[in-house]
Amino acid sequence: MKKRLLKVAVTTALTVAFAVPAFAASANPFSDVPAKHWAYDAVNKLAQAGIVDGYGDGTFKGDKTMTRYEMAQIVAKAMNKSLNSDQQATVDELSKEFSTELNTLGVKVASLENKVDNMVKVSGDARVRYFTQENANDNTDFRARVNFDGKISDNLKFNARLTSGDMNYDGGNGDAGINTANVTFNALGLTNTIGRQDVLLGQGNLFDTQMNAFATSINGLKLVAGNRNVTADTAGDPTSNRIYAAEYGFNALGGKMVADYYKNDTKDQELYGLSTGFQVAKNLAFNASYYDNHDADATAVSYGVKLNKLGLSATYKDVEAAAYTGFGTIANDQSTAALAKGFKGMEYQLDRALDKNAVLSVKYQDFEDQDGVKMDARTQATVNVKF
Repeated sequence: MKKRLLKVAVTTALTVAFAVPAFAASANPFSDVPAKHWAYDAVNKLAQAGIVDGYGDGTFKGDKTMTRYEMAQIVAKAMNKSLNSDQQATVDELSKEFSTELNTLGVKVASLENKVDNMVKVSGDARVRYFTQENANDNTDFRARVNFDGKISDNLKFNARLTSGDMNYDGGNGDAGINTANVTFNALGLTNTIGRQDVLLGQGNLFDTQMNAFATSINGLKLVAGNRNVTADTAGDPTSNRIYAAEYGFNALGGKMVADYYKNDTKDQELYGLSTGFQVAKNLAFNASYYDNHDADATAVSYGVKLNKLGLSATYKDVEAAAYTGFGTIANDQSTAALAKGFKGMEYQLDRALDKNAVLSVKYQDFEDQDGVKMDARTQATVNVKF
């Protein structure tokens, strides 16, 4: 019964996304944005990633409110930066919230925006990652990526990204080359992207990697269809997974709610899911997610807390084998073959800004399989620098 209700809830949420328009209004651009408004947390994340400037510690103080006009100025700066898909979604949400103020601001910066708009923007990141696992050798790898974003016409933009692949310290190379190449355009009120692109679904639990796809979005609704290449089969022929997905994000009950539908035709896998995240207190956030592969009678559950000021989080995960997609955030960790059998346990993570554009992330995973057999504990430390 619970699974049927979940399916109905997700389907209803996605249907409502088509039918219910978004309404937003602000009578006074110089009125304060409320202290607990979701925009502060969104801007904090952009500041920590080096997209916008914060205070000395790279953040915007939660105890100091800002006017809607001041917030719009920050959003305007972020709109001219090269962003990843998650950051772009955040900026899109902020730009909708402060659209009136941005329109006013746009009159003052229109000439500058026109010059910047016609330039190819070059940005990138470099990563050093150290990984260790019980009863296994340590490993260190390196990766560098360069993004190119530009405008072909007023309604057609392109993105391409070069990557070195994961280069091991002993000289081994990953897949180097172009790992995103796509164009984006607006049509019928929809924002559409075609080509190889980053895809993020279910807060990264369902999907967090690149895929050859067509994606379209409007008012918090995202639809994706495409192919994800995987390791060659036993005959040496390339194989791919055909994937369809729908996601609808909306604000409710003081938090962010996300409804997901994910279908992998190749693996005959279909999941429905709901996830949420909200502030419990000033520096304490809570998140939870539930996904159900109803055909295989398998579920995935996670819930946890994050101390925002410390950048420390603790999350419990319980993922049954048939609910593991193999393409989510956790699949980007190293040595994940055992996860395909299903797993459960705690994951701890620390994220700290080392400098304006440098972040240290340390992750520790203590899992056991679904039969209760302890898996080797895994630790990963990553330094990521954006430029």
